[in-house]
Amino acid sequence: MLAGQGPRHHLEHPFQPGSSMRFILPIIALAALIAYQRPDWVRSMDGGLRDAASRFGDLGAMAGIGPERRSTAERAPAREPDRASALHALGRVAEAQQDAQAADIQDPTARDRVQALLRSAAATMAGSEAMGELRRMQDARARLAELRERVAAARIGGGNATELEAQLSQAGTEAKRLTDDFVAKLAGLGVQISGYAAQNIGISVNGDDVLALLAAYANVEKLEAELRGSVAQSQENEAVLRRYYTIHATLLAVLETVQSEVVSRIDNIYLPRLEAIDRETRELRQDAQARLRTLRDAGLRTSLETNLRTQELTTRATDLYRRHLQEQRGNLTQALDRTRAARGVADNTARTATLAMDVAGMMRNTDRDFGAVMGLRPPLVVPFEGEALRREFEGLSRRLGQQPTS
Repeated sequence: MLAGQGPRHHLEHPFQPGSSMRFILPIIALAALIAYQRPDWVRSMDGGLRDAASRFGDLGAMAGIGPERRSTAERAPAREPDRASALHALGRVAEAQQDAQAADIQDPTARDRVQALLRSAAATMAGSEAMGELRRMQDARARLAELRERVAAARIGGGNATELEAQLSQAGTEAKRLTDDFVAKLAGLGVQISGYAAQNIGISVNGDDVLALLAAYANVEKLEAELRGSVAQSQENEAVLRRYYTIHATLLAVLETVQSEVVSRIDNIYLPRLEAIDRETRELRQDAQARLRTLRDAGLRTSLETNLRTQELTTRATDLYRRHLQEQRGNLTQALDRTRAARGVADNTARTATLAMDVAGMMRNTDRDFGAVMGLRPPLVVPFEGEALRREFEGLSRRLGQQPTS
């Protein structure tokens, strides 16, 4: 491989530059609509974070997602992986894949081990300081919502809320600071967004999934660039080339794992939950309409009419969120298709390179061995001088020559 002619596998982003605001729905406005109704899963624009997380977590458990199958975002560390830890995780995957290929193709244990190691490597590659900031920002906003509830309860109960209001003000300042820190950490991943958009990620039900995907792309691109540099400096080193092609294919397998998981969570967790909320809201709307037809009390009718307006807002918000997730899924599915195609090429390239280098090695070894054989010479025999015999033969010849003839 010549310098400048190394592999050029472009790692496409799941959405085009400049479209991140479209990809990340303005969830704050959506949460405000849903919070107006105050359903049990979103008690307020901020307080819904904790309850929504709990409800979605319960749904994940029902879907069979236990602690060992936590999402990549949940398992991702709050720091970028260094080169050594990334290569270690990827190397374990590559070894398991080789073992699986050597074993029976139908062996479920080997396949399961590969998938488990891929999920582990995906979590490693999805690590980022931005993930740590996101978690701190979410905790701060949950604390802010809790204090608002306590202030409201104190006021309704006729108590003194002065101290709580001071705590609320401090919590608001802290939440703002953490949001700014989150924006700065996102910039380190190559994502430039506003504080408003950062808050959207923080309260979106799959904001951590989106962030894990962004971090995985950034970390994969960084490691890929480092590996290319190593290849450029060791163009004739077959060990380096073999390692590069294997790791490159494994990197694409990791990206495929992260993308597949995000799509799966949209299909199996978020969209079904939205459908359940929408179905329950429509049932409540039908119930309210039926009651409204028979009620005569003005106060009760006013309450039902308010409920109907709120239910309509919730239905519209749910539909908006559903369309957002479906669009997000469509973008991710296209990116996943591209990753799978690139992985197929990378696997083919890695195997081709391995076979070619194996054959070249065999030829070199064969040529060396044949050359050694052809260079062999039979041992030279010591020359037979026979000097004593020669003298004896000469003496015998003379005697025979001197005898008289008969």
